[in-house]
Amino acid sequence: MRSFVRAGIVLLVGVAACNKDSSAPVDFANPAAVSSNLSSVDSAFDSDVFRSFNTATFMLDAAAPSALRPAGTVLATLQPKLERAGGQIYLPGLRQARRMEALAPQLSVAAQQGAIIPDSLYGRVFVWNDTIDQYVFRGTTVSNLNGVRFLLYAVDLVGAVVEPVVQIGTLDIIDESTQSSLKLHVLVRNTAGTTTYVDYTAEVLANQATASGSITNGRAAPNNKTLSFVETLTATQTGARLTATFALNDPSITVMLNESVSIDQPNLIINADFRVIRNNQTVRTVGRIIVNLTTQEVLVDIDVYLDGHPVASITGDPSLPGTLWVDAGGNPLTIEDIDALDDLFAGLQRFDEAVSGLFSPVGTLANL
Repeated sequence: MRSFVRAGIVLLVGVAACNKDSSAPVDFANPAAVSSNLSSVDSAFDSDVFRSFNTATFMLDAAAPSALRPAGTVLATLQPKLERAGGQIYLPGLRQARRMEALAPQLSVAAQQGAIIPDSLYGRVFVWNDTIDQYVFRGTTVSNLNGVRFLLYAVDLVGAVVEPVVQIGTLDIIDESTQSSLKLHVLVRNTAGTTTYVDYTAEVLANQATASGSITNGRAAPNNKTLSFVETLTATQTGARLTATFALNDPSITVMLNESVSIDQPNLIINADFRVIRNNQTVRTVGRIIVNLTTQEVLVDIDVYLDGHPVASITGDPSLPGTLWVDAGGNPLTIEDIDALDDLFAGLQRFDEAVSGLFSPVGTLANL
């Protein structure tokens, strides 16, 4: 999803270039520019340390009472169908929401325990074991740490830890829980501890989890890119909703997300609304996906807007040849416009993947 923001910047420029009246549909004015100008918001995630942190957030089981990894087998099976309609943008957040939904009955119990990390684990340092490809505790501790530390290592292009390992940073997960809520403070720094790349708190209260803080590329001005964010995940026994706002410092860009998942047997229903706002202009993607969990049939209804003007839409079963992306007039999109949409959705998915691990520390270590 991170490159989606950059695509949005280019698309907004395209809207201005079209110079059409406010009631008219618009097209992508310069689809090729989507690829060549994807640069702005990506920079907030552009550090080896953040990429390593993003990998580590799904491998924290070593410090948890029991192992529990994110689910999503059915959704992964359906990914080829969803990709044809741009629906892959919903997968990272959806897998997380489905996991939280399934565990909703435990949330209220966990929120009453008054602590996430047992004090017997305080100060433990978890390191990478290249024999079993997992984090393990080998006896090293640090003093005055009310939590645990994971060493971060260089990762490859797909996020796998490179072996032999090279340490590039640390992930400290500090327990700040009270009797009324579960709360973790997450800090990611370089190995020397001189630069902070990630700094946020994640809190669970009854059936709701909230994360707020910042992510940065760690560079000095004028090359500093920092995203400030607030993200809330609400889960019940029948569904889950994720809302989030991310604000980039330079240039000033706001990304807003609103995703929900619910069950109406045998269907899994996904609704999502993504918006990118810059200079009071908005790129918006609105989607509804219905997945039959029995037959694995998929129905999609996705629309893309530029400043409220319809640009592109797709409706129906994306696996059928006749289900095509069309413009506001109902005509099939050009190859150039489809390429622009591919960049849009691929970027949106990457951003969602980059931020989908923010709740993992509190979820995993609270044994949720």
